[in-house]
Amino acid sequence: MPSDASEKGYVLATGVAAEPRLLLLDEIFSPASRELLLAAGLTPGMRVAELGGGAGLFAAWMAGIVGPSGSVTLVDNSEEQLQLARKNAAALGISNLNFVRAGACDTGLRRSSFDLIYCRFLLCHLPDRRMALAEMRALLKRGGLLVSEDYDHAGTFSEPASDAYRRLVEISNAVDRWRGLEPGAGLELPRLFREAGFAAPEVRMSQPVFLRGPCKLLWEMTLREAAPSIVASGVSTEQELQSICAELRRIAADDTVLVGIARVTQVWARI
Repeated sequence: MPSDASEKGYVLATGVAAEPRLLLLDEIFSPASRELLLAAGLTPGMRVAELGGGAGLFAAWMAGIVGPSGSVTLVDNSEEQLQLARKNAAALGISNLNFVRAGACDTGLRRSSFDLIYCRFLLCHLPDRRMALAEMRALLKRGGLLVSEDYDHAGTFSEPASDAYRRLVEISNAVDRWRGLEPGAGLELPRLFREAGFAAPEVRMSQPVFLRGPCKLLWEMTLREAAPSIVASGVSTEQELQSICAELRRIAADDTVLVGIARVTQVWARI
């Protein structure tokens, strides 16, 4: 569960119930994230923290890169997510990965003690993104590196266009507003970095797209997990959500339909 979720709560499953979606999310997004971290400057011996690290799959990869002379601290506000992350780390035999239960805006970690802070799809869940970025900046050593990735719903599509994907974007934006969040965290990342005191952030974008395979099922899985909150918000009905999910599954099975999972903004900068 991303730390410091909005007052309406986190709308997705956590822990073991979320594992199939989290595994798929890792398969879709981690290749570009690995390229980003290596290009930004992740190297052996670094002391790293990942905020909102969830199941710990990406933190485990970073722990392998920093090696035994470095360490990774995974911070998450959900004990269920941390239990899953501990299980994954143990299965991989990783010993330089630490776990802290805390919110992204108040981690309790030592100030000015990390070489690199990383978060992915965290800020989109936070009502106060500036406070979280201020916390991340405070954790960095002088010359330390902040790396963040987030997405915007407008980068989610099918081609040919479909009512299911159009409605998915509408529902996602409306639920964000119901939760007190502003949609579009990805596109505002460069500005938020500058406001947080990073004078010269670097930026690039990643857009995972698929014609076939299980990765096309991500949004159906996500919508089913979020369905109770969506219905509670009044944005949609259970009947409509079932119809949308059925259409998303049909599109996933049709290898003539291109699906854009999400447009991800990747930003990094040194303090």
